[in-house]
Amino acid sequence: MGANVIVRSRIKQARRAAKMSQEELGRRLNLTQSQISAVERGARRPNLEVLTAAASALGVSVHWLCGEDAADAELPRELRPEVLIQDSGTPPGLLALAADARLIESLAVEGAEWQMLRSLRTPSPLSKEGYLAVLLAVRGHRDI
Repeated sequence: MGANVIVRSRIKQARRAAKMSQEELGRRLNLTQSQISAVERGARRPNLEVLTAAASALGVSVHWLCGEDAADAELPRELRPEVLIQDSGTPPGLLALAADARLIESLAVEGAEWQMLRSLRTPSPLSKEGYLAVLLAVRGHRDI
């Protein structure tokens, strides 16, 4: 995968994880929505200044945006349990799960899984056990 493909997909991934529109990211970077769209489509390559500003706005490192794939690669800031704990909008059940450091360490919850759990919209609030059941069900389905 080429460097520009990685950068554009990582910017889009981090922007979506942050629940940020292209317009909002553009405002933060002093760019237009169409310029952000062009970056995400690969029609425009961001320079180092834009990459640095984007990394800061999205809560990730420039290395991560450029495709760092090490096991300890930095997750987007919004996908870290400690940020979910501090976010007043985190549902109580997800907050309880994120706060259980031993459990999340033993489960090795991945960034995509935090994103999935965070994006759930249920008719009634889930408990910690409810979020855990969803996580395990998704993992079980994924392994089939």
